[in-house]
Amino acid sequence: MALILLLASALAAQPAQLVLGKDAGADLDVSAPPGAKVTFSSSVGTVGAPQPHDGGVRARFTPPPLRAPTVALVLAEIEANGERELQWLSIPLSGSDFMEIETRPGSEVRALVAGRTIGPASADKNGVVKLPMVVPPGVRQGTLLITDKLGNSSEKPLDLDPPPFSRIRMASRHRSASSATPAEVEVFVVKPDGSPDDEARVEVTSAAGGDTERRGRVAPGVYLVEYMAPEGHKGPVELTAKASGQLATMELEVRPPAPGEHRSSWRSALSPSPPWSISAGLFAGGGATWNGAGAGTLLAEGALRLGELPLEATLDLGGSFFGTVQQYAAIPSLAEKAKAHAWLAQVGLRASRQIAGRWDAYASLAFGLQNQIVNRTFPGNLGTASDSEVAPRLAFALGAATRLGPGRAFAQIQLDAVPHGVANYAGTTGGLAAMVGYLLTLR
Repeated sequence: MALILLLASALAAQPAQLVLGKDAGADLDVSAPPGAKVTFSSSVGTVGAPQPHDGGVRARFTPPPLRAPTVALVLAEIEANGERELQWLSIPLSGSDFMEIETRPGSEVRALVAGRTIGPASADKNGVVKLPMVVPPGVRQGTLLITDKLGNSSEKPLDLDPPPFSRIRMASRHRSASSATPAEVEVFVVKPDGSPDDEARVEVTSAAGGDTERRGRVAPGVYLVEYMAPEGHKGPVELTAKASGQLATMELEVRPPAPGEHRSSWRSALSPSPPWSISAGLFAGGGATWNGAGAGTLLAEGALRLGELPLEATLDLGGSFFGTVQQYAAIPSLAEKAKAHAWLAQVGLRASRQIAGRWDAYASLAFGLQNQIVNRTFPGNLGTASDSEVAPRLAFALGAATRLGPGRAFAQIQLDAVPHGVANYAGTTGGLAAMVGYLLTLR
């Protein structure tokens, strides 16, 4: 999906919302790679045939012939080089109709709905007034302001009683699943007003069995769920998504595993799609060296996910800073004082295994070089000296990571191994540290 993610952009509508019975429709636009197949669909209304437009694709959305407020859940499927990306959009559709209200003959009637004033209109001799209401989705109540012929005013609640409408839709990134390779299903959820629901609790199940696992929110209102088909099942299965008290269903084809395809027992909370991914961020922490000096470390890290394996290749650049230690004397008053810092670069490998839901346990091993600079102060005002030397280093860490926002948060215990005596430092700057970090998933 790398090519699509680089070249495709979010789905947009112009105008972004419509009034049923008044607005003719909206233009849907999405960017896509040259030669990509783009398919539009909507939960309500119709979408015309896509046409090339300004380097992307455009289609015309026509709202349904309804009067009650609703929301169109629009999906653009972009397929290129055998891969598929899904882009979601909600279009709020305000209802419009005349509401008949009974009051005293000749009264002036206004309505306040969603911050807008409708009217005034005067009641006829039978005390009936018709107000041309425009009600956005999610608005259930308004206020009536009535002034009779004598100038008496009153307010009354106005129950709009809008009918329910679908606020959830689902689609698969893959055409099929097997008992060895999961399908990734996206579930799009909106609030009653049509805006994306970023706090929905989404659950996907199948009566045919199999395993489902939530992978978290991947876009506004869009939740990713993995579905792994049960062993031995062939043919279609129906998946059901539940969120915000609503249901959505879809059918997914289950195929037999291909030759050589098998279910991995080594699982990671790292999202398996795309097969490789790039992350970048910072690690920081503190601890102590083996000879007792306090230590602090700050690292910038880039990580590359390796294929379908729960392994990442890492590159770290940064520095460590150490407290002052006394060295080269049995009598403290005659000892020289040494303070070191080091600039380092290292490459490594991190192996993760899923332990619960969004959590991974991991181990990492890194090798590199550090340029160690040591500033020494001699006893008895005999002066100072500064030495630097490049030395090899090894870092081993054990920790846990969890998906958080657009990336992952890390916490680890790290063991650093550095030779003794580097740059006239009597001991070693190797030691033990606790570190935390955050890597933003770039792709």
